[in-house]
Amino acid sequence: MLRTALKPRWIGFFLLTMVVAALFVLLTQWQFEQSTANQPRDHAETETPVALTEHFEPGAPMMTDQADQMVTFRGNLNLENTVQVESRVEEGNLGLWLVSEATVDGAPDGYRIPVAWGWVEEEIEADTAELTEMFEQATDVSAQDMMEFEGRLIPGEGPTPNTNHASEPVRTQMLATSQLVNLWDQDLYAGYVVAEKFTVDSTEHVVSGATDVQPVDVAPQPEETEVAWLNIFYAIEWFIFAVFSLFLWWRFVRDDYLKDQREEELDELWEQHWRAQELQRLRDQARKEKVAAEQAYRVYHGYSSDDQKDSRES
Repeated sequence: MLRTALKPRWIGFFLLTMVVAALFVLLTQWQFEQSTANQPRDHAETETPVALTEHFEPGAPMMTDQADQMVTFRGNLNLENTVQVESRVEEGNLGLWLVSEATVDGAPDGYRIPVAWGWVEEEIEADTAELTEMFEQATDVSAQDMMEFEGRLIPGEGPTPNTNHASEPVRTQMLATSQLVNLWDQDLYAGYVVAEKFTVDSTEHVVSGATDVQPVDVAPQPEETEVAWLNIFYAIEWFIFAVFSLFLWWRFVRDDYLKDQREEELDELWEQHWRAQELQRLRDQARKEKVAAEQAYRVYHGYSSDDQKDSRES
């Protein structure tokens, strides 16, 4: 069978098969990698604060490796643009987030970002002055001060039509930056920051929880690895294709080998049959030549058939 496999056409087909099998193996490896891709990043990375302007570009969608990151930026909080976001849980209690617009020092084209800075148990009705007083009492920071925010960067949610524009501040079911762009008439990052610290003049401040406003607590994503079993199935499928391509080459070579063997067997049978026929022909020919020689001998010596008969009788 090795002699058959070393035929030029099967060597060429083998090289082509190896290329195809290598491609299938690469696809197998890629599918295995994809099965554990898009996993939550290590907390050692996400919990180390980085500059917002260096980590995430405004006007672009937020990628998986950008979300859930602790960021810092300098800016002012504009409490005039504030919304209450419903159905937010804090320590097992259902309430609302207070989310306000904040400037971002160093952001291009004056882009701003929503900042979730407090949680309240029930819906409130408050104007800008009352919200300012609530913020200052909760954080011990003047809302007019330039401060450094530190918090977790979260992707914006999907918009909802159930927004109560009549309330003050506006009440909404989802924290959708695409919706807040129109509501606040400002260019916004495609995400928001859940603020944990407010630093003014090197002094850190947090929402103390001493008032009706409680701090917003958003835990990092769990680090457990999740496996995408569909990608695992595809990886196994590509590996089977790679094995099948090699099996297909072996099957073609085997069929060619068996065909050559059958042809050799037929040639051998035909040779044996030809030899038997040729031997019989030679025997018949020798017999005929012998009879012809005897007849020629008798003619040459003048024997007749009668003489032969008398000779035999005597």
